[in-house]
Amino acid sequence: MTNPISSDSLKQLIQDRRTCYQYADQNDYPIKDELLYECLEAARWAPNHKLTQPWRFWIIGQQAKADLAHIYAENRALKKADKSTDLYQELYTKAVEKFLAIPKVILVGQALSNDPVTLKEDYAACACAIQNFQLMAWSLKLGVQWSTGPILKDERTMKKLNIHSEKIELIGALYIGYQKPDCQKSYAKRDSLASFLTELA
Repeated sequence: MTNPISSDSLKQLIQDRRTCYQYADQNDYPIKDELLYECLEAARWAPNHKLTQPWRFWIIGQQAKADLAHIYAENRALKKADKSTDLYQELYTKAVEKFLAIPKVILVGQALSNDPVTLKEDYAACACAIQNFQLMAWSLKLGVQWSTGPILKDERTMKKLNIHSEKIELIGALYIGYQKPDCQKSYAKRDSLASFLTELA
C-alpha cells in the first residue's frame, strides 16, 4: 500500500499549479514519453458519472505536429490579415514557429452522447480529467496550457485524427513543456472563500 499524500501537500500542489505559455527549450529539456503517460494515467481516473469514460487523447508526433502547425498558423493569421497580404505571411510564419516550439502537444476529445444530460456530465468529466493531467504534470515540473483555440474546430484537424465531429468533439489542446522560472511565480489570485460561500442552517 502506498503512503497517501498529505492534505497540506495536496493543497499546496493545487495552489501552486499555473498555466504556462512559455517553456524551456525542447532541445535542452526533452520530455520523455513516460512522463506523458503518467499524466494520462492520472487523467483517466477522473470522476465520471455512470463510468462513461468519455475522454479521448491523441499524443501528437513530429509529423502530425508539423501538419497541425499549418492549421494553427493559418487560423491565427486570418484573424488579423487577408491571405494575400505580406502581414498575413509574417503572422503565419511567426505562428508556425511558435507552434513548433511547443515541446509536446496532446489533443483531448469528448465522446458525444445523444442524451443532453449525459453530454453535459461528460464534458465536466473531461474537464476533471484535464485538471488531473495538469496537476500530475505540475508535480513532474511540467507546465501545461489548456487551449481551446480554432484549431480544435477546424475540419482538417478532425481529418488528421480520423474522427467525425458528430461522434467526438475536440475540447482541448494541451501544450506541454518543462516549466520556465517565470511560470512558477505566485501571481495567481483568488477571491476569498467567503465571497463564494453561502451556509444554510
